[in-house]
Amino acid sequence: MDFQDNLMEEIQTWASEGCTPTGRSGHRISCTESFLFCVGGYHPDHGPLQDVWRLNLSTGEWEKLSSSSSTPGETVSHCLVSTEDELLLFGGTSFPFGSSIGVDVHACDKRTGEWRALESHGETPPALYGQASRRVGDYVYTVGGTSGYHFSLHAHALHLPTGTWSSLATNDLFKGEEPSGRYRAEIGVVPGRIVVVGGAAASSVYPLDEVPVLDVDTGKWAVKKTNPDPLVHAHPSPRRCHAAVQRGKDLYIIGGTDGTEIFDDVWKLDLHSLSWARLALVLPRPLYFHDAAVTPVSSVGLCYGRGGGGERVFFLRRGPLALARKRSSSLFRARLDAPPLLEAAWESFASHCPTIITPLPASVTPSSATPTAHDFLAAGVPRRLMQRLVKLH
Repeated sequence: MDFQDNLMEEIQTWASEGCTPTGRSGHRISCTESFLFCVGGYHPDHGPLQDVWRLNLSTGEWEKLSSSSSTPGETVSHCLVSTEDELLLFGGTSFPFGSSIGVDVHACDKRTGEWRALESHGETPPALYGQASRRVGDYVYTVGGTSGYHFSLHAHALHLPTGTWSSLATNDLFKGEEPSGRYRAEIGVVPGRIVVVGGAAASSVYPLDEVPVLDVDTGKWAVKKTNPDPLVHAHPSPRRCHAAVQRGKDLYIIGGTDGTEIFDDVWKLDLHSLSWARLALVLPRPLYFHDAAVTPVSSVGLCYGRGGGGERVFFLRRGPLALARKRSSSLFRARLDAPPLLEAAWESFASHCPTIITPLPASVTPSSATPTAHDFLAAGVPRRLMQRLVKLH
């Protein structure tokens, strides 16, 4: 199999105020059908980045939603999940790492960038950062993390409609063959089980030829062997600080590091059979401490990400894959699967229409010939697609 980064194309981004996000690591991102949201992170020259950015996926325009005056302080290696209207943030740390750890759940309005404390109760997770989290239906699952000294494999679930936390498992009494605590792992969730992939403790980076699996019904952990890719006869290398997105029963693992080598590979794990498959896709450059998110609709399925070790930037939505260089706003993408015809037509339309992808200079007055939203609608562009072009204030 020839592992070459194929169909990579640069995505142009811009901001009307001329300011785009700083390169970062330890941040989290989330995607909707129309927007990518980037929350927090760390830059060695600027310290923790207490901000929220929104990227219009059709126009390529960045917009700053929230600044340090209103964003929670613990925005490095935090957890971020999305509801229809809000981004939910919990866990995380500030700098020096471990000196301050977030314990509450905070919600950011996707339209206005306003933050509020989300009321929650029950068996709340301990104060940790570097946890893995994933939302499935009405539940948010979180596993692992560190206090800076102790590495956990606690597993909790947050029931979103009631704001109730419940403890699924703890590693306080683990003995023998049971899995060890870890941070900067990733998880996949399917009915009845949570699969933990990779991660690290103080002196260990965990392999991917075996994975901890939690039986949600019994609260018991087991370490299970995974099946290698039958074509390359190999498992992914041990790693931490990788990114992952889940599509159905498949978990996609992107990049990461073993502490010595930084990886540029992309693998898929079937969460039922625990079988690995390496994708015929190589990242344009090795990445770690980045993040990835998948669009929620069954359309293009692009994966988008920003940031990474050395402050690189990567993102993914169900199809194309995007990256930016160290402290750069450059973005690239490669398709992972074929989109529906409507989405393919919209991408072509948006990328070839100058009035959509290119901001007019302040000195230029739009001519009467410049197409308007009304013109697009009259030409047959669906209204729900045109809505992707507008800001949501």
